Amino acid sequence: MTTLPATLASLTPATRKALGRLTAPEKAAAVRPLGEVVAATLQAAARSEHTRRAYQTSLGYFLTYLEARSGDMVPAEWRPFAQPEKQTETVTGGRKVTRTLWAYRGPAVVLRLVDAGTVDAFRAWRESEGDSTNTASKHVAAVRSFLAVAYRDHALGTEAAQRLGLRPYHQRQKRDRQPVGRRLTGEEVRALRAAVDAGTRKGKRDLAMLDLGLYGALRAQEIAGLRLTDLVLDQGRYWVKVTGKGEKTRRFPLATVAYGSLTAWLDAAGLALGEDKRAFWSVNKGDKVGTSPVNTSVFGRLVAEYGHRAGLAPESGPSRLSPHDLRRTAARTAHDRGAPLLLVQKWLGHADPTTTAHYIGLEDGNGQSAVDFVAY
Repeated sequence: MTTLPATLASLTPATRKALGRLTAPEKAAAVRPLGEVVAATLQAAARSEHTRRAYQTSLGYFLTYLEARSGDMVPAEWRPFAQPEKQTETVTGGRKVTRTLWAYRGPAVVLRLVDAGTVDAFRAWRESEGDSTNTASKHVAAVRSFLAVAYRDHALGTEAAQRLGLRPYHQRQKRDRQPVGRRLTGEEVRALRAAVDAGTRKGKRDLAMLDLGLYGALRAQEIAGLRLTDLVLDQGRYWVKVTGKGEKTRRFPLATVAYGSLTAWLDAAGLALGEDKRAFWSVNKGDKVGTSPVNTSVFGRLVAEYGHRAGLAPESGPSRLSPHDLRRTAARTAHDRGAPLLLVQKWLGHADPTTTAHYIGLEDGNGQSAVDFVAY
């Protein structure tokens, strides 16, 4: 553990004045390594790996600025407060990326150098370095979370925290589940399918993909990645076998409508069930089948495009029709027509029936309330 010089009294008068008088808990927090306060902040406020990296960058910049602003008031062995180091690593797909990793040095007591103007001055410095207003604001938000954690853990003084308008960091709890997305009515499903020109190869392909969502409740990646060997004839029907999230495999019969759309596309494309190749391929402007398999991005775009053509949603933006809306529509329609919740759960590949209930919007109800069932 990083330690202070023999006692705080061994510091220069100017430093002692800057750090202020410390209570017993504050003295204990003062000798903690600065890196521990950073780690506590990441644990409290940065839940994803992307957010963790962003926070480390913001805090690295802030501590570098704090050192430049007030670092000459503390012993040289406590510096640098933060030091960047470039590191190259290989990520998914074999692609190499260079990331900046930060090492932190010195005790947490250096945060006592933060005063009321430090954060505003830090923002101005980042903007002078070329950051946009939005980027500078993100850095400041991370810094304020960092200082709130430091205040909670007694590494930041009460007076400085109050001048900065900070409270001890309190991790927000997720109080409610986000509402599920859209589910189409029967009329809307018919309008969506009618928006497709099934007289072309592209239209046949697109309708087959839409129908695997509307009648098969497949995820976008499951539709785009479907192989012709994933469809097996059994008991007079074709069955679909897919491996979804968590490497869970599920098997279910292909609906008649979806089977008709799929075989129409395969006939037009010169493909056959049972071949060891992907089911869906690109189609060029001449309506000829290409050599590139369809990916999830292409499927997402065509769902949004047909949703717009059918007058159901804008073609872009957060309100556009999405592949998951098709999957959700299939699942809720099956349940509304009498399929037990556990059967729908198995079909969707969910591990928990409460996930399925939320997913298909059972909490939304059908306009009824418990009060409707009270009678005396």
